[in-house]
Amino acid sequence: MKRVLSKKLWVIGLLMVLLMIPLTLIDQVVYERSSYRNEARESIAQSWTAEQQLVGPLLVIPYKAHFKQKVWNTNKQGYRLEDRFHEKKLYLTPEQLTITGDITTDSRKRGIYSVPVYNSRLAASGSFDMHQLVLFEKSSEHRIEWLPGYLAVMVRDVRGVEEQPLLQWQGREYEFLSDTQVEGMRNGMHAPLGKVHETKEPVAFSFDLQLHGMEQLQFSPVGKNTSVALKADWPDPSFIGRYLPTERSIDDAGFTASWQISSFSSGMPQLISECQVGNCNALVSDVFGVKLFNSVDIYQLSERSVKYALLFIGLTFVCFFLFEIMRGLRLHPMQYLLVGLGLSIFYLLLISLSEHMAFATAYLTATLASTLLIGYYISHVIHSFKLGGSITLGLLLLYAMLYGILHSEDNALLMGSLLIFSILGLVMIATRRIDWYVNRSD
Repeated sequence: MKRVLSKKLWVIGLLMVLLMIPLTLIDQVVYERSSYRNEARESIAQSWTAEQQLVGPLLVIPYKAHFKQKVWNTNKQGYRLEDRFHEKKLYLTPEQLTITGDITTDSRKRGIYSVPVYNSRLAASGSFDMHQLVLFEKSSEHRIEWLPGYLAVMVRDVRGVEEQPLLQWQGREYEFLSDTQVEGMRNGMHAPLGKVHETKEPVAFSFDLQLHGMEQLQFSPVGKNTSVALKADWPDPSFIGRYLPTERSIDDAGFTASWQISSFSSGMPQLISECQVGNCNALVSDVFGVKLFNSVDIYQLSERSVKYALLFIGLTFVCFFLFEIMRGLRLHPMQYLLVGLGLSIFYLLLISLSEHMAFATAYLTATLASTLLIGYYISHVIHSFKLGGSITLGLLLLYAMLYGILHSEDNALLMGSLLIFSILGLVMIATRRIDWYVNRSD
């Protein structure tokens, strides 16, 4: 009997290895379908707009720094002083920047694939401290000549700007034009202001922006004090970037979130200084915002479920092997293989059905189809509908536990570990009185 058991264990192990082939193929199918979804996403981004990001507004004031330079005079064999100048730009950030946004969501499809998109109505306002011009002139070694300035706002994908925005500045209205006129972040817009002058009082500004995009909307905390408040009808937001909201509220109807960020915590003066010399990468990367997260990503859930496939097949084989030992049954390796294939086909059914219906409905349909088929087959193999029904109920319970694990992102590892430990404990308790060396007839 010992030799027979050892042979059966080797056969079961070999079947487990063979069943890894269809499971690997199913995993590749999940990867391919996910790739097709990403291609559809890129196609929608090309015809709609991509993820949006706003950096600004920045008040950009070009200037000439005049200075005297010694020039050698060959005729007089001596030096003479000539006027020279460098053209540069001064970037000023708002003392206070307030942005409020109302976001309405929708979806765009390519074939069977859907991607969340949005339309947003943004209102930006704040003020600039123009006394900084005087301070800059006093600190400069050269005579400063101010040139016409402009207000610049970077928009990652300007196709999303639905209407030409208008800037309110010192009681006057200015149109935004394409291009930020800022080296290192050209995508966006700028509003020419003409000559700007030093004033003792802060200069207020405001503008509205109708902006649509896809999946993400992010901002940069360029103000000395930056306040952003968003409201949307999307129930599953994911807050991203370097700063989390100070307040947020999420329910089935949508979410609201607000951020309060100071230049002290963001290190914005250093980022602006780097941008003035053409290196704006750090400034563009210093962002925060929201992503329209899809809490039911069928490909991610399917991929995670396939990881448990070998465990489910192994547990089922262990149960059958115990039935053979404890009840004196004789199961052929082909019967093990057919049951293993029946368990494997569940994952293919899951991914194919979930592309056309809700994931929960697809999971329930695939579970019932797989377990009922296996239960019906086993009932006839072991000539006991009662025992076959027990096996079916056991499989249903396992799939119910798997569904809970898949939807528990934070506790998935803990739940999976407890499941494995519990099943191992049950097997050990059930076999604690078995004498594996006893001789029994075949």
